[in-house]
Amino acid sequence: MAEVKPSHSIIGATLAQDVYNEYGLLLLPAGVVLQQSDLRLLEAHQINKVMLAAAGEAPEMPEPTLHWNEAQATRQYVIAVQQTEGLFKQIASGSVPSLKQFNEAFYPMLDAVLQRWDFLRFIYIKEGTDNYTYRHSLNVGIVAALLGKLMGKSEEDIYFLGQAGLLHDVGKMMIPDELLSKPESLTDEEYAIMKRHTKYGSQLLRTMEHANELMALCALLHHERLDGSGYPEGRTSETIPFECQIISVADVFDAICTDRVYRKGTSPFEAANILWEQACTGKLNALVVSRFIHYIVLLYVGSKAVLNSGDDVEIIMIHHDEPMRPLVRRGEDFLDLRQHRHLRIQKMIS
Repeated sequence: MAEVKPSHSIIGATLAQDVYNEYGLLLLPAGVVLQQSDLRLLEAHQINKVMLAAAGEAPEMPEPTLHWNEAQATRQYVIAVQQTEGLFKQIASGSVPSLKQFNEAFYPMLDAVLQRWDFLRFIYIKEGTDNYTYRHSLNVGIVAALLGKLMGKSEEDIYFLGQAGLLHDVGKMMIPDELLSKPESLTDEEYAIMKRHTKYGSQLLRTMEHANELMALCALLHHERLDGSGYPEGRTSETIPFECQIISVADVFDAICTDRVYRKGTSPFEAANILWEQACTGKLNALVVSRFIHYIVLLYVGSKAVLNSGDDVEIIMIHHDEPMRPLVRRGEDFLDLRQHRHLRIQKMIS
């Protein structure tokens, strides 16, 4: 086993130990045979040294449950969506499951997500509107927990944010289904009814076994904005708990990225742009948003994407001055999206 600095000379070598980023999320697992894309990932995360296995030496392999491939991740995700759907439907029928039951559905996946740098990537290459309410709830739980980790929160706080994100929209189970699944924009009257889900969710969580007041506040306040422009109470920054501000960022991000019945989702890069605009205009917490954008753009180095021109590209390098407009490769050509303002990353592909 040898410690070396990442360079082109290590392409084809085998990692002897896991490589983690500064937030403690797994970048590359032991046993990986390093490729060019892996080298770009290490450079993007400013990894200065890695441990390589010598010829014939077995790498240090940790518990295999931490190293999912996409098929395993997809299977676990689908199971979690199905279990969440079943619990939400119990609420719609008048029965309130305990928080423990939601944790049993959510925690197996969350445990692994919090060890994997790249888990979020596969969620946002999936398309379709099936089970949107349940997928959105699950996704917000995942993103909120990741935000907690990125912000350096304790393990207890990270798992709380996951729970609060999972249940932030639970009040929608009290909203008529024809509004939730309406393929056109809501009328003003319908929107007024939809907005009640925040109060319904808060009331419901106050009756849920093992839930607490802060979790109820996250359901109530996740549509509040720091400048007072949100609902239901028009609160401003000093009266919105920080946990609720994190849930708001996760909620906005997933709502932009995920397909809905009335519009297609867009790429995480587009979502990052919108988050940044809302942070700059005083609606979302700028510290949380900037930390998340840093995570998002580095997450997709080496990934394939489609531009709004219809061209398939590979994301090659992130620019520090404009991280949402990276250098991409289109066939044999390289395009700096800072210099091609009419082009943008429309969606990610596998």
